[in-house]
Formats: sequence, C-alpha cells, structure tokens
Amino acid sequence: MHTLRSFWRISRPFWVSEQKYPALLLLLATVLMNLCLVGVNILNNFWNLHFYNALQAKDYPGFLLGGVQFILLQIGLASFTVAAFHFQQKLTLRWRRWATNNMLEQWLGKQRYQKLKLTETDVDNPDQRIAEDIDLFIIKSLKLSLGLMTSVVSLFSFLHILWQASSLVNVPFAGESVVIPGLLVWVALIYALLGTGFAFWLGRALPRLNFIQQRREADFRFSLMRLRENADSVAQYQGETLENARFNQRLEAALQNFWELVKKQKLIMGYSTFYLRSATVIPMFIMAPQFFAGAFPLGRLTQISSAFGEVHAAIAYLVEVFPELTEWKSVIDRLIGFQKRLDKVDVNSGVVHKHQLKALQVKDLAIWLPSGRRLLNGFNLSLEPGDSLLISAPSGYGKSTLVRAITGLWPHASGSTYYDREHALTLSQKPYLPLGNLREALWYPNPPQREEDATLIQTMQQIGLQHLIEQLDQVHDWAQTLSIGEQQRCAFVRALMARPSVLFLDESSSALDAANEEGCYQLLKQALPETILISIGHNASLERFHRQVLELLSENRWEYRAANCGAPMRSKANPDENKRQHGMTAGQTLSHTKLEFD
Repeated sequence: MHTLRSFWRISRPFWVSEQKYPALLLLLATVLMNLCLVGVNILNNFWNLHFYNALQAKDYPGFLLGGVQFILLQIGLASFTVAAFHFQQKLTLRWRRWATNNMLEQWLGKQRYQKLKLTETDVDNPDQRIAEDIDLFIIKSLKLSLGLMTSVVSLFSFLHILWQASSLVNVPFAGESVVIPGLLVWVALIYALLGTGFAFWLGRALPRLNFIQQRREADFRFSLMRLRENADSVAQYQGETLENARFNQRLEAALQNFWELVKKQKLIMGYSTFYLRSATVIPMFIMAPQFFAGAFPLGRLTQISSAFGEVHAAIAYLVEVFPELTEWKSVIDRLIGFQKRLDKVDVNSGVVHKHQLKALQVKDLAIWLPSGRRLLNGFNLSLEPGDSLLISAPSGYGKSTLVRAITGLWPHASGSTYYDREHALTLSQKPYLPLGNLREALWYPNPPQREEDATLIQTMQQIGLQHLIEQLDQVHDWAQTLSIGEQQRCAFVRALMARPSVLFLDESSSALDAANEEGCYQLLKQALPETILISIGHNASLERFHRQVLELLSENRWEYRAANCGAPMRSKANPDENKRQHGMTAGQTLSHTKLEFD
C-alpha cells in the first residue's frame, strides 16, 4: 500500500493538470485497443474449437475456412497491437514532457538545486532522477497498469468458458463419478496464488538491489563526468593512476551488486519459466480421461486448454512481471525520496528582501552556521548608486557567505536587505559558461541581443577577447575550451552587457594579471558609473578600485574603512561597542570553522 500511495503522489499532479483531457483521451484509446486485443483472443479461443474439430473430422472445407479465419484474426491482432502501441507511446511522450518540466521547475524554482546542495548533501544524482527515473516510472507504470487491466478483463472473459468446461470433468469418489462445479477455475486459482506467493518470497530482495544498482551506476557515470570536466587539472597533477583506481572501485561496487542482482534474477527466471510453462499441460491431464473416453472432441480440449492458460496467466500476472515490478518499485522509491527532499528544502531565506530601485541597504543582518554558531550579528550596510565596497578577510572568514546571505542564497541568516534584485548580477571566481555558442554564453542569463552585436564586439576588444570575435556563433564546451583567465574576462563582458544596478564580484578577477584586472575594473567604473560594486578579494591591489573596505576580522567582528587608508572610517559591529578598539566585539575567531562555510 505504501508503494501505491507513493505512486499516486507522483502521478496525480499530471492527471489533474491542464494536460488531463488529452491524456485521458489517449488513455481511453489505449484501453480500448487493449480490450480489442482481448476480444481477438476470445475469438481465437473459439477458432481453436472449430479448427481442430475440423481436423479431427477431416473436414477439408472447414479446414480452409479456418485458415481464412486465422488470417483475419492475425490481421486484427497486428492492427490492434500497433494501434495500442501508438496511443500508449503518445501518452508516454506527453506525460514525460509534462512530468520532466514540472520537476525541473521545482528543482530550479526558488534555487532549490543550490539549497539542496547546501542542506541535503545525501541527495544522489538529481540529474538521473529527472532524466532517467521519470521516463522509467512512466513506461513501467503504463505497461504494468495496462497489463493488469488486460489480465482482469481476460480473467472474467475466459472464466465462463472454463467454468462451463468443468462440468465435463468427472472425479472418481467413493466408487462414483462426481462433477465439481468450476473445478478447472479453482485449480487455476490455487496454482496461481501459490505460485505468486512463492515468487514474491524468492524475489523479496530485488527492490533493494535494484535501488542500490541504480545509485552505483549513477555514481560511476558521475565520476567519469567529473574527470572530463577537470581533465586539465588531473593531467597537470598526473593523477591518472589514482583516478583509474577510483573508477575501478566504483565500477567494482556496481558490478558486485549487479552480480547479487543476477543471482536473485536467475532464481526468479528459472522458477517463473517452469511455473508458467507447466500451466499449459495441467488442464490436459485433468481432461485426458474424458477425452480418451470420447466425451468431447479435440477442438474442445484445445479450447479448454487455451482458456485455462488465459485464466491462469491473468491470475499469475504478477509472477510474469515480477522483475519489472521490483524495478518499478525501486524507481518509485527513488523518485519519492527526491520529491520529499524538494518539498522539505527550505526555499525561504530568513533574510527579508525588499525591492529598492537605487541604493542597497542591509539592516540587522545575522549569519550563522548550520550548527547554530553565529558568524555575524547586527550587521548593517548602506551603499548609494556608484558606490564600491571591497570585502576583505583571510580565506575562510565568510566573505562569500556574507554575499550569499545578502543575495538570499544562504539559508542560515536573518535581517533585511533593500536593493533591485531583478537587476543584480554576481560574477563568481569560476564563471558558468552554458552549453551553446559563445554569444549565448556572453549574454547569459539574458537571451542574446543580435542588434547589439557591435557593442558586444567593442566590449570584447576592450576586455582583450578580440581573438574570440570570429567564434561568436561556434558551439563548444567553452568551460573546457577557454582558460580560467579568459572565462573570467568573459564574465566581465557579461556584466558590461547586462548593465546591472548591483554587481557582486566574488574573487572574479583572481586569475587575471594586474594589467588585465586593472583594465576590467576601469571599464566597469567607466561604463557602469551608477552601478553599486561589491567585490570579494584578497589582494590589496583591489582597494584602489573601491571607495570603502569592509574587513572581516573574526567572529562577529568587522570594520569599515576608506580604501587605501589604514584608519577605520566607521564601524557598525554592535554600535554600543564602537568606543572600543576598531569597534570590535568579543567572540571567538573563525579559524576553527572556516572550512565549513566559505
């Protein structure tokens, strides 16, 4: 029942969405085609009766008529099979498109993808959940549910034939022949229930093994992808031996679990093959005495055997599809686990963000670690259009965490911010260059504006990327093609084209030499005179491009000062303490926690 509830939780949103009416029509058409297939099977059952009776009676005209009927039945079978496949695949396509887009919107919406990474570190391979598991879930769900429906319809369709045929069986009892009503039905039912129960007992470990297998296969693929993304670094370290050892370790883990899975599947396969095949001869042995006594012709025996097989197959449907059923359950477990984490992740920052068109203000900001340890408390900041601030501190003191809190990406914070978030931009130390042509990468996250190509080309020349102008329409993996310095200069082009009202630069010039760094900052100051610049950096050379410097000194201790000036300009670290040296407050340093949050 838990699996069925999880199944409904995953599938329900689609069936109540705006796609429900076309989806229901496709489902209805698929069901109708499957019912037609059941009808063909019923006609084929009666064909067995007449055709084999004609053979036994050596009725040649009846034999020829049976041949024509057989051809017509096969044409109907092929037509309805193709039609059922067509409608089912169209429904699968529509469902997958909607479900994938829906999960992508949840994952990307309110930056859950980033907050999951911070708060739900045990979420494995979200890409696989979205790209593969949704597809498997839909395919398996439709196949299993339609198969179950067909089995139920077949069961009741052939049950009447089998029940009537049971009256032909005489069971010797106390010297007399006794007719047991529905004997063949009860035999099929008992045989199917016992077989199904034993199959579930044999395969009870398969769902867990399938779940583990999917995770280990995904981990192996991810490690290969990581090497491709960091090929230059690995080559420079000559880390091929270690990487190969790690690949082999992950591969071996996947193969070991795979072999455990194979051993269980061998038991199920051998058992199910014997079990399903043996069912075809049971009715013949039961009916044999009456057949050889001449109670009914060969056609009747063939019809009864066929009906018994259909009834048994319908009752034993779960045995036949048991391996797929276990895989379906493991897919549901993975998807529901991912969905719960998406629902659980706190998308609302503790910092209240309010729109303000011109200036940037931060009021009473508090930041802490997931453990609850305070980093900043009562932090305030006020910048006007054209102001520039450098945040300086030793590595690990929380510079990036402060910017994340201001921009709403750090969940462990409170306070309020006022600025134009819709026209704010952050340049990170390693810029993100999306897949596509270079023009799209330079305009990201905005769509390319071809009418501004002249401005784009001029900006690239000013930044020192003139050698890339002829490649604007070329598609490459630019993160692997360009050096980190070129990537950082591409990010500066992006900022100059976007013209944000607030620009955060998180060590975004760390790979540039002094001349290129100076040129990029000078262009920003000249081209974006009203933009508020907030930079993070270690180099003292950055101070000359900013008016103010914010130094993070230790836990809950900071100071503001004018750029290139050693004396504090003003301090906002607990105003009541401003009379103390540099406005510092008591508290432990961050040296013990710096690896946790920067």
